[in-house]
Amino acid sequence: MSSLWIVWIIVQEYGYALTTASKLQPTAEEGCDRASVNRTIAHDDPHEPRLPLAAKPQYIDYKLHYGLRYNPPPLQAPVRNVSQERERKKLLLSAGQLGAHVEPLAPPLLTVFHIISFVNGPCVSRRQPDDGIAWAGVCYNEQECIILHGMPMDSCAGGFGVCCVFRFGCDGRTEQNVSYFHSPHYPAAATDSLSCGFTLLLQRTVRQVLLEFVFFELQPPQLGNCVEDQFIVSVQNDQRPHYPVLCGINTGQHMYLDIDRAYSHSLYLSTVFNSKQPRAFLVKITQLTTIRAPAGCLQFHEGVSGVLKSFNYDNGSVLVTNRKASYFNNLNYAICIRRHKMFCNVVITNTDAANGRENTFQLVNIAKDGSSLVPPDQAGIEVFSCPDDFIAIDFVRLCGERLNDGSLVTDASINQPVTYGSAGPIVIAVRTDQATVGRGFNLAYMQLVCTVQTHSRDHQVVDLLP
Repeated sequence: MSSLWIVWIIVQEYGYALTTASKLQPTAEEGCDRASVNRTIAHDDPHEPRLPLAAKPQYIDYKLHYGLRYNPPPLQAPVRNVSQERERKKLLLSAGQLGAHVEPLAPPLLTVFHIISFVNGPCVSRRQPDDGIAWAGVCYNEQECIILHGMPMDSCAGGFGVCCVFRFGCDGRTEQNVSYFHSPHYPAAATDSLSCGFTLLLQRTVRQVLLEFVFFELQPPQLGNCVEDQFIVSVQNDQRPHYPVLCGINTGQHMYLDIDRAYSHSLYLSTVFNSKQPRAFLVKITQLTTIRAPAGCLQFHEGVSGVLKSFNYDNGSVLVTNRKASYFNNLNYAICIRRHKMFCNVVITNTDAANGRENTFQLVNIAKDGSSLVPPDQAGIEVFSCPDDFIAIDFVRLCGERLNDGSLVTDASINQPVTYGSAGPIVIAVRTDQATVGRGFNLAYMQLVCTVQTHSRDHQVVDLLP
């Protein structure tokens, strides 16, 4: 019985269609009636003027009349919309007037934000938060900034991009050219005992890394050693013995780290807080593709004038209440100054550039019996007075409680400017041992222009101004 039903359905589905299709084929006897059939199908409107029968094409919608499945004819090319083309040209013109790069083959349905592209160059946020710091970033599209774990802090590229700042707290990790590492809850103080780390993936072309301590207030050292708080710098497989472990007040200080990509692939910054005392820090980290500081210089000053200051010299702070200004034990680093063209000598004084007052100068050396090798309020010179803790200016060791190399004034109880007159790189060495420490140094330097004096008609000599 079921087979009969199937046969009946097939006949109903296809038999009617075949019968109808056969009727549409005119036979010889029906040739005389073909015109009448065409006239009936072609008739549309009695009021419409009739065209000759041969002018109207014959078309029968088989799907509409008979329910048959068929493939539709291929689509014709779309007619060009003149109004849309004009609007597109206006959009491209307005984008070009903004100075942006416009992609020539952008789809017409894209918005102006998809069409305009810009260079991912450096930028500085003008909208400073409560800390008042001008944050440096990179100009990105806002979505790109979020994907790269950055923070949009201002607009750039004429408002089409955002100044993306890469700032990280504990367990941060990035490979950006410019990034920031800060303490938990910055700019608020961190009061918990914890360890915090940051990893910088070094780029292939990087030659140096610059650390700038934008804000740095940790607990002070104890007898020259960072015990309660520690800020540790280490470079993977670096050949340098070690970088100074920092604590105390170091806002405004900086470090240059030499990078050899054959050995160094990552830079690690870590902090250890061993108490519940308040502290906070913000360090700006910049990867440099060209060498800026001479090799081996931990600190480098490029100005004609500036300040040379030991670590943890300052005695004022914003967050830390327990202050002990002193340098650290086991220091061995170099401070370098860029020598400008037509400048010869460098004069170094123990004065404050802001108010002209004399600063405290104190580098302590102790004899075996525990007494100071340099009398109180006196300047110490060379190896007999300064065997362990000293600052070397023009290859002369200086220590004690006064800055005076004895070249101009023999009275060791007064501060006297010291002149660096040797040719070549300007390098000032800093060295301490692991025993007693003092306040340190805060010196101002000034480069002097070379002068030429005529001593005879036949020759001229260069006179180095003292």
